Amino acid sequence: MSGKREKPGLLDRIRAIPHLFAKITVLYCVAFASGASIWSLRILSRTGHDPANLLAIILGFFGGELLIMGLKTITEKRGQKDE
Repeated sequence: MSGKREKPGLLDRIRAIPHLFAKITVLYCVAFASGASIWSLRILSRTGHDPANLLAIILGFFGGELLIMGLKTITEKRGQKDE
């Protein structure tokens, strides 16, 4: 032992982040939904067609994904408190 503290590797630091998959999924859903909204505004401005149906399907899909993940987190927390 030389008295120096060893730096943890990148993989160790990534594993130490709690709920990393959930955080990445939320960022992905929000970014993709924002991109879809901007894209639908571009469709509206260029063609004049209303992309509301397409936007509703895209936002509904990602909103549902976030809802399922949130419900999973809520029920997981409640299950741990009961034990």
